[in-house]
Amino acid sequence: MRKKTIFISLTAIAAIIVLTATGLAVYKHFNHSVKSKLQGVEIGNAGLRYVYCDYIYNPKTGKKLITGIDWVFEQSSDSIGILAKEGKRAYINLNTACLLTPLDYDKAWVFACDRGVMVRHDSVFIFRRDGSIVNPQGLPYQREHELVFFHNNLILHGTPDLVGVIDTAAQWVLQPEYKSISMDYSHRLYNTQKKDLWQVFDFDMTPILKGNYHDITIDWSEGIIATEYNGIEHLFSYEGKMMYEVIYRRIRELNYETDRKDKNGAPIYAPTNCYVYEAYNGKCGLMNRQYKILTPPQFRNIEAQTQHIFFASFGDYSSRFGTLIDELGKPIR
Repeated sequence: MRKKTIFISLTAIAAIIVLTATGLAVYKHFNHSVKSKLQGVEIGNAGLRYVYCDYIYNPKTGKKLITGIDWVFEQSSDSIGILAKEGKRAYINLNTACLLTPLDYDKAWVFACDRGVMVRHDSVFIFRRDGSIVNPQGLPYQREHELVFFHNNLILHGTPDLVGVIDTAAQWVLQPEYKSISMDYSHRLYNTQKKDLWQVFDFDMTPILKGNYHDITIDWSEGIIATEYNGIEHLFSYEGKMMYEVIYRRIRELNYETDRKDKNGAPIYAPTNCYVYEAYNGKCGLMNRQYKILTPPQFRNIEAQTQHIFFASFGDYSSRFGTLIDELGKPIR
């Protein structure tokens, strides 16, 4: 059986190349033409597009779905956005361009924990993802800058001076009785102050640490710092266990300038009977050479004037002033 040999002429090959190139050129031109007709940026997951400060439209039909828009905020990976129009806010489904709420609110924040927060006049309203309101009566708005749920809770003022925490049902899990509440996201803790009482809770509202302290600070890497009114500081774990009864940032020897000079004419310094210790908050105090604390850490700096007299300063930079204390930490009058 004889094999058939297929010959393709150079002319045919050239024709194929020309046709292929022409096809690619036509495709690129067509593709470029389609893209050039698209306006704005894509929003949501259904292909709708938003033209900045103007309208939302469907590129498949060319129909404008919402016009006269001030702006649209889209949160990454969420189909619910915030629409602003004529100075008002509403939640919008970015896949359909349908408003989930009336365009009747003055401020709005992104959804988190399946809850959105908007403000109308002086009232805070909590929304579910379908646009329904959790609290039709509203809660008082005290000019908070950020109202976003975290771990199903939201820090909210009850009065201008007192703050609490609500849950996703808009119920107070911490009554608005606190002077301050701050959140530590890394260690999932609330740090609260009610009059002179400081208390740390975890995100499940389990008490971690409680006491009549001057201050409590949650350090980002080591634990909880509790400061007594005398300035002494304790270190607790993030679970509230005492780790060290007294802590310092650093301790340095306190030297004074003598009347003697070295062979190069530089002053000679000698040690006093004291050390300077620095607390976690950066303030300084005096301790003796047996490491007994002589003064609380209430000074910005302590410098030796003589072997037995020290200048302890307050204030910062140009506003600095101070007083004289002796080597027992007693004021010199």
